[in-house]
Amino acid sequence: MTDAKLPLIHKAPVEGLTVHVARTGLSIGDPAWLDRLADGRIGVFARVRQPLLGVIPRQRPVCLGHLGPVAEEIVTPSIAHGDDLRVRIIDLVPEHLANGYPAEVYVSVWGDPRHLHPVLRPFLPEDADDIPPPIFKASRGAGPSQGNGLG
Repeated sequence: MTDAKLPLIHKAPVEGLTVHVARTGLSIGDPAWLDRLADGRIGVFARVRQPLLGVIPRQRPVCLGHLGPVAEEIVTPSIAHGDDLRVRIIDLVPEHLANGYPAEVYVSVWGDPRHLHPVLRPFLPEDADDIPPPIFKASRGAGPSQGNGLG
């Protein structure tokens, strides 16, 4: 069995932001995680900067918001199976750069595609126990020994 992760969601917006993005200290590439909220939606959590008394630095896990319905439908089977998902913040627009629009945070989710709905994984057979690694073949381009003028 491989532990290679494939992209389940390339870019999904975090809806219902509950934080002031500019004050969190988040940046592109920061890790995040997904978990069920009390109302049944899938929340996006990350460690954000929240200084104690405005002076002492500390980071706390905070719910940033929740995934939209389409993204939630994609990752729900993986969360139900307890798969290890790799969630990263891939884009954000803080309030001071949003030009009057709401702030935005986007995440990508990588994981094992075997628990996706069959419609969402047409490239995997139904009874796949293992995902074969990709096979890379050397291209038949002109190399240095074939007279391309490079050596």
